[in-house]
Amino acid sequence: MKKIILALTVFANCTVMMSQTEFDALKYTQKDINGTARYMGMAGAFGALGGDASSIKDNPAGLGIYRKSEFVGTMNVMMQNTNANKNGTIGYGDLYKTGANNFSIVLAIPTWRNDSQTEGLLSSNFSFSYNRLKNFNRSLNVKSDSTTSSLTDYMGYFTGSISPADLTYTNSYEPFDNTDVPWISVMALEGKLITQNGSSWTSLLNRSIGNNEKVLPSYFLTEKGYIDEYSMGWAGNYNNKFYFGVTANIKAINYTAINKYGENFGSGGGLNLLDTVSTKGNGINMNLGAIYRPNNFLRFGLSVHVPTIYKLEDNYYSKLNFDAFEKGYIKAPDGSSIYQLQEPWQINLSGALIVGKKGLLSAEYAFTNFTDTRLMGEFGDSQEFNDENAGMKDMLNDVRTLKIGGEYKLNDNFSVRGGFANSSSATKTNAVKLMRYNTVRTDTEYFLQNSINYLSAGFGYREANWFVDFAYMHKILDESFYPYNSNALTLKADPAKVLTTTDNLVITLGLKF
Repeated sequence: MKKIILALTVFANCTVMMSQTEFDALKYTQKDINGTARYMGMAGAFGALGGDASSIKDNPAGLGIYRKSEFVGTMNVMMQNTNANKNGTIGYGDLYKTGANNFSIVLAIPTWRNDSQTEGLLSSNFSFSYNRLKNFNRSLNVKSDSTTSSLTDYMGYFTGSISPADLTYTNSYEPFDNTDVPWISVMALEGKLITQNGSSWTSLLNRSIGNNEKVLPSYFLTEKGYIDEYSMGWAGNYNNKFYFGVTANIKAINYTAINKYGENFGSGGGLNLLDTVSTKGNGINMNLGAIYRPNNFLRFGLSVHVPTIYKLEDNYYSKLNFDAFEKGYIKAPDGSSIYQLQEPWQINLSGALIVGKKGLLSAEYAFTNFTDTRLMGEFGDSQEFNDENAGMKDMLNDVRTLKIGGEYKLNDNFSVRGGFANSSSATKTNAVKLMRYNTVRTDTEYFLQNSINYLSAGFGYREANWFVDFAYMHKILDESFYPYNSNALTLKADPAKVLTTTDNLVITLGLKF
């Protein structure tokens, strides 16, 4: 008999029911190397150089380098390929996207002074910018050979000692309304995928058939969205040696993920779990920066990114189809939660060597303390996220990013560029996704980062009042994918090695006035 439960819609208030984890916080706080073609052609190593629209978002003092006003626009073509290898079985995903990286207006305004005056505030420059800080877009397909581990094992373990009465729907009781009951446990019991074993729960699959039951798992992921920044900046030039700047920024997050996890059982039947998560919200912050030029061939830069405070709203939908011991489906209520997210501090140190009038070499080191990322309630109280915030130090690493870039002028108009960047892993090697009892989310999968590398090249042509730049950037994201946390289980879920390569073709057009 087909059994269907359609619960009334429940809005999960973030003060009582949670959906966020350390991995969600990392996803929304980690940015990409994105911007103008000149910036990307040098792998973003612009902290001590300035004079580029995208350099302002890293070090606002770079705005002070400008001598002429300009308008800049950048378009991007992204080609992406994702390969997943799990137990020798290859999965894949391809994506093609176009979009805008940056639009900026820079107003270079010399301060009033006598012709002989060469000291003091020589210019006061302003900028108004749009920057795309991150693209979430990705498509992924993970497949595997038969295994003995199953999501039902995790469902049983995670359900713990919750009583059957707390998980069972009656005419007078709706388990989805119980804030101490995880929704995935309600769905697992309704699908007869778990059964009680003394005071705890276990997988009905293994108890009924035996521990040698084979499972054929599969996973599909579609991600889309962005993090955008709208910025207003000011910078001053003091004595052509010191440059100081500040930007006030509004950031917007728009993210959607569709997860489909399935298992076919060797004895017949299986399960399919569909999750959709959508996050939207805005945040504000400010960046401060300085550049010191002791002579004509050296520059040193320092900038500080004050943590952004976001106010975000999550909406989620989940549905479990089951076809093993009983056939049917159960749909969880459409849920929603509102919360705040505080980004970590970031400090950038940079230096550049100007080689005559022909070339330059630049390097930048960025430190981001992701372990200090914080989740808070709708009104800023972090007490309800004590476990998640403590977990930031257990699951996440502080990240160090090194960027190196160079440019060489072939003649007065034409330049070539190249660069390399590396970001250390943002997750610890033993990190796991910890779902709490008051969670309404049923997406159990997570990714551990191994490394992120960037290779770039580009060229540009400049005239007195206009310029055009081109760049190519190759990004390699190395991750390990886990369908669920099996560390405490007898049957372990093997990770899949996921390699996402993203190729960006970028063009920037600029007008000087």
